Amino acid sequence: MHWKPEQNQGTRVVLVRHGQSTYNALGLYQGCSDESILTEKGRSAASKTGAYLKGLTFDAVYSSPLRRAQQTAREILKAMSPTADLKTICVSDLLKETDLRIWEGLAFQYVHERFGHEYRTWKQRPHEFFMELPHSPSYFYPALDLYERVRQFWQEVLSRHVGQTVLLVAHGGTNRALIHTAIGVSPDRYHCIQQSNCGISILDFPDGSLESSQLVGVNLTSHIEEDLPKLQKSDQGLRLMLLPSQSTSVERIQHLVQLLKGVGIDFSVNAETDKYQALVSVGANDEQLSTGLVVGCDRIIKYFINQALSLNPEQLRRLQLHPETISFLHYPESQGIPILQAMNVSIADKDLLFKLLDNKNVIPTPS
Repeated sequence: MHWKPEQNQGTRVVLVRHGQSTYNALGLYQGCSDESILTEKGRSAASKTGAYLKGLTFDAVYSSPLRRAQQTAREILKAMSPTADLKTICVSDLLKETDLRIWEGLAFQYVHERFGHEYRTWKQRPHEFFMELPHSPSYFYPALDLYERVRQFWQEVLSRHVGQTVLLVAHGGTNRALIHTAIGVSPDRYHCIQQSNCGISILDFPDGSLESSQLVGVNLTSHIEEDLPKLQKSDQGLRLMLLPSQSTSVERIQHLVQLLKGVGIDFSVNAETDKYQALVSVGANDEQLSTGLVVGCDRIIKYFINQALSLNPEQLRRLQLHPETISFLHYPESQGIPILQAMNVSIADKDLLFKLLDNKNVIPTPS
């Protein structure tokens, strides 16, 4: 028997990106193409994700229709329960990946070289990027199209699952857009949140509406043996590890040391007293990677995270920082927009998701 949240309790959505696919392994653009399937590594990571989520009750499971996402959803459910009914997975076309049909199946490096101007626009101004359809006078805007689709998804799904827990298995671009449209990030920041294969992100909706959304976790990967998020783009620039100052007890620092074991820290800053606004220009290096540890109150941690998200003060309240966690911000270029690699990674244990569930709206299934 499963425990259910009480009536008036909020909705929780757990987002998972699909496991490594054949196109991921080959460095090819995937988009809405359905040629790519999970590799053995991808299947293994999906199974580990399911094992990690075992004990939770999901009232509904949604998946993109693309094979790599459906395969991931099935592996997760099978690891959660060998008797799981895989037919209960709801497939939604609205969860397809960003439509990049002109580049699908092409290597990243080839696109960078062959479509130089278009590639730069996609990376620097994704909201302005459009693709002309072959043999047609029409064109479309991939990022804007995606954001419109996921807004429609939220409208349809949230009203259907008030007070419930929902698992969504989709794609890197789709999951970013889902997070963005929930907390108010505009399409010009399309690239600003990292989504690793099988990374977990968590959104809460305390009254069940999109307007009440709270971002609880971003790109958690400890369940697949990645305690630290891998750099998505070249090992250069500045990486900041953001630690809330209330997490600095002796015991927590010992856990932090273990988490960061093997990571070279080039500098550390007490942002309560130092001029933290100048950190980026001082620490960034376009030729090699520089890593800094920043300790500060929630306001300062949010200041740094918001350099990636560009939220207004009201929207910024939707970020739920937690003690005993650390967040990661990467500036690939000193003058560029940073990437939020992960938020609320546990420094005390690997069961942050369950700890958050205990403290919030959703009750785990009793053993």
